[in-house]
Amino acid sequence: MPNPRTGIGTAIPILPCRSIDEQLDFYQALGFEVTYRQSKPNLYACVRHPIAELHFFVLKQLEPANSYSMCYVSVPDVDAVYRDLCDSLRKAGRKVPTKGYPKIGKVNDLSEDRRFNLVDPAGNRLLIGQKHAVPKPAAQGGAPAAPEPGRLAQAFDTAYRLTYAKDDPAAAARVLDAVLPKSEEASAALRFQASVLRADIAAAMDEIALAKEWARKAERLSSSLRLPDEAATAQERLRELLASWDERGCATPIDD
Repeated sequence: MPNPRTGIGTAIPILPCRSIDEQLDFYQALGFEVTYRQSKPNLYACVRHPIAELHFFVLKQLEPANSYSMCYVSVPDVDAVYRDLCDSLRKAGRKVPTKGYPKIGKVNDLSEDRRFNLVDPAGNRLLIGQKHAVPKPAAQGGAPAAPEPGRLAQAFDTAYRLTYAKDDPAAAARVLDAVLPKSEEASAALRFQASVLRADIAAAMDEIALAKEWARKAERLSSSLRLPDEAATAQERLRELLASWDERGCATPIDD
């Protein structure tokens, strides 16, 4: 129960940005409402959305790539929030950004929650997540219920977290590349998941030819899966990758 003397508090992040106008333009396109704007004695602004209230101040020397500012936003339905924010961007006549600053990552399952990362124009990172009702195994992304022993299983789990929790695809690529080419002893399901993850990492780094190469390998491995829904999360991610290339007018990865 809440302490009757203190009640329930609310934390409001105060985040840096290079430009108040740039910040407000992005957050308004996401569906946030501007609730306050100040020009003197210093630039300052506030926005509000059903999921959070955020405040911004100007730090002119800020480099988005070097930003360490982040905030975890707990929501009851992370998939609904993701759809709402993306729909708001589209209604504002914008594409959902997937690279650079700003960008919005896909929703993914981690051991502690289901989440997506939203990075704004200043490099501030909002980790928007929904706690699992039942704790998940450490390995995610459609990993087997009983995680496999071995180097690939460990590398997959590490690379998955680096990609989707830490948003560090370059580090994730290094981890997988050290193990994945020499992983014939691992199950087809795990190699399939790792290949899809490697394709997704390459796509995030705008290495489309490499992404398609790994997608082709995943396609070949998919025929070896024991059940139609084995590694379902990875199968869905592979379909999303193929669809994204089709939307850009690119040949699908199975075209050699």
